[in-house]
Formats: sequence, C-alpha cells, structure tokens
Amino acid sequence: MKKYIETAKIMFKAQIIYRFDVMLTAVGTVWRILFARILWGAVFAGRDSVGGFTLRTMLSYYVVSSFLASIEMSWGVSGEVSARIRGGTFSKYMVIPTQPEFHFIAQSFGASCYYAIFAAAAAVLCASVFRINLSVASDPAAAACAVVMVPVGLAFMVSYHYLIGILAFKFQDVGFFRHLQGSLVSFFTGAIVPLTLLPEGMMGFLRFMPFTYVTYMPATLITGRASAGEGLFGLAVLSVWTAGMISTCRFAYGRLRVKYDGVGI
Repeated sequence: MKKYIETAKIMFKAQIIYRFDVMLTAVGTVWRILFARILWGAVFAGRDSVGGFTLRTMLSYYVVSSFLASIEMSWGVSGEVSARIRGGTFSKYMVIPTQPEFHFIAQSFGASCYYAIFAAAAAVLCASVFRINLSVASDPAAAACAVVMVPVGLAFMVSYHYLIGILAFKFQDVGFFRHLQGSLVSFFTGAIVPLTLLPEGMMGFLRFMPFTYVTYMPATLITGRASAGEGLFGLAVLSVWTAGMISTCRFAYGRLRVKYDGVGI
C-alpha cells in the first residue's frame, strides 16, 4: 500500500507543472455551472419544479456534479495505456514492483486530489457569483456515503478505462472503443443531466449499473436528494462492480500481455 501512496503523492506534486491544464479544469467547472444557470433558468421560467427538482436544488446538483466531474481524471488512462503499449514504453509497468492497474489508480487519485482544490474553489466562486443558495444534505449518514462513494467510483472508472487501454495489446487502435463509450458514460454518470429526469424503467435498470454512482448519486446525496439507504445500496452495487472490474483487468492483462513485443523502459 505504501508504494501506491507514494505514487499518488508524486503525481500530486507533478500537477504543479501543468498549471494551464489545472486552469482549464477550473474554467470547465465554471462553464458547466454557467451553462446550467442559463439553461435551467429558462426551463424553470414560470415553473416551480421539474422532475421533482426546484431551481435551487437543480443548480445545487450542478454545482456538486460539476465539481465531481472535474476531479474524475480517468478519461486519460485509456489513451495513455494504449499509447504506451503501441509505443513500446509500457515495458516499465511490467518490471516495476507494482500492479499496473493499481499504479494507474494511484496516479489518478494523486491528480484528482490536486485538481479538487481548484475545482472546489471554482464551484464556490460560481455559487457566490450566481447567488446559488446551495441545498445541502441534513443527514450526516447520507453525506458520509457520498464521501466514500467518490473514491470507489474513481477506482472503478480508472479500472474501466485501463481495461480499454490494454486492448491495445490485441488491437492496433482502441480509438473506436474510446469514442464509442465516451459520450454514453458521461451521460449515464449524470454529469450532463440528473438521471432522475429519465424514464422510470430506465432508472430501474441504471440502479444496478456502476456509472450511476460515479457522479449522480454522490451529488444527490450531498444535496439532500437521496437518502442514506439509497447511498448504502449504491455503495454496495458500486463496490461489487469495482471489484469485478479490477479482477477483469487482472485476468485480461494476464492473457493479453503475452502478445506484447514492446521494448525499452
């Protein structure tokens, strides 16, 4: 465990170099909240609620979900892994005394912790400038579920993207897989619109899928839109999926690595 903590710390410090990337992430947070303020302000004109949301709770959801979406850095893992495999530099992850998937999880945690500082500042600034009276959960158990769910969701997403990345052991280009799932994952995590606005039948299906608990459920727990019971159920579902995804990555890596002929460190 210590070696992965050190990996996360090194990645945290490394982000200081990429100041422009950090600035763009903060700007992205501001943009999502601004877009939500304009869009939902128009939708709620003359209405008290939409899909069970008031304008206050809807904007609160977007402030929290924009923050969570900004610190979820897993999207780059599949690209980095596949590029290293095709370029022959993935060899170093085969010789260092760490499991590759856990190494990338640790890296993502380190980067996310750094980005979280500026994403939180951007979210608080937007809430102040746009005078958003945030709706916050009154149940400490619900908030605690959200706090635990966020890192578990991050671990799942990193493992998911790592699995796509190692497909480069077998396929010349994994760009098709990356683009195919990109928009769908963003939608089903709740980063675009709250999932409660979807048809009830689809929501029943999504309750057993992991993506629901990456952004949507933590955001609804923090804003008081979901109960601690729902949070515990979601945490159990997400934990099972995360354990299954990590196991799948280990199995796929063991089978596919024999096809690797990369050289160099």
